[in-house]
Amino acid sequence: MTETLNWDHTMVDVTNLQDAIDYFNSKGLAFTPGGHHEYWGTKNALDYFGLNYIELLAVANKEKAKAFPYENNSAIHDAVEDYFAGIQRITTIAIRTDNIEETHRRLKGLGLNVGDITDGKRIDPAGKLIQWKIFYVDDELVNHLPAPFFIQWSEDDDKRREDLKKQGLINFHPAGDLFVKQAVFNVSDPEEAAKQWSSLLQAEVVSEGDTYTINIGNKQLIFTAGVENRLFKLIFHGAKQPEKLQLGQIRFELTDKE
Repeated sequence: MTETLNWDHTMVDVTNLQDAIDYFNSKGLAFTPGGHHEYWGTKNALDYFGLNYIELLAVANKEKAKAFPYENNSAIHDAVEDYFAGIQRITTIAIRTDNIEETHRRLKGLGLNVGDITDGKRIDPAGKLIQWKIFYVDDELVNHLPAPFFIQWSEDDDKRREDLKKQGLINFHPAGDLFVKQAVFNVSDPEEAAKQWSSLLQAEVVSEGDTYTINIGNKQLIFTAGVENRLFKLIFHGAKQPEKLQLGQIRFELTDKE
């Protein structure tokens, strides 16, 4: 069995959800409240660029958010820790798979400490039940770089795209015909980080000097030298005019490239 993998979404930690929505939307993005995750005690807002989207995540219920374990929830746990520490930054990306059982089996075969496949759900503001299957990688990568996590939605891509358009969630952005093109990781060992991600994604690494790139669909993951050991910024194409946005340590770069 094989898997088809795509960059599904990017998780971004914020300390005040409405303030973050207001800031980014004032710059021409289009975040709308997504709903609550009851188990984690979190809430989110989403902005779609086709099926690829950005998730702003904040704590809604402090008691619940402090109670769930790191195992099987690593990226969400990290986001909650950022919330209580007052840190706003990009956490990691979610990879969409069309065969989550095969993806899970393959990563376990690589010797990674992967959590169980679990069922996720939330109620969106329109009252629609959103469901998915998900698992997290409980290992960090080189130099404490957070690993991606993996998700499979209950609907196939075509049905989800149709539903999202009907709901008005895949919609016009005032800043332009935007789409997320690149994720830039600033890491102390870009070659090793790219090698680890290429193994996770079964994708080739292209090197140019000290920069290493992985293509995933029509998008790129770029690994370059830096001290942060984090996903440092997102680069968007299709903007009416170039602009750099920053909220805390969150960096979005809007470019007018097609």
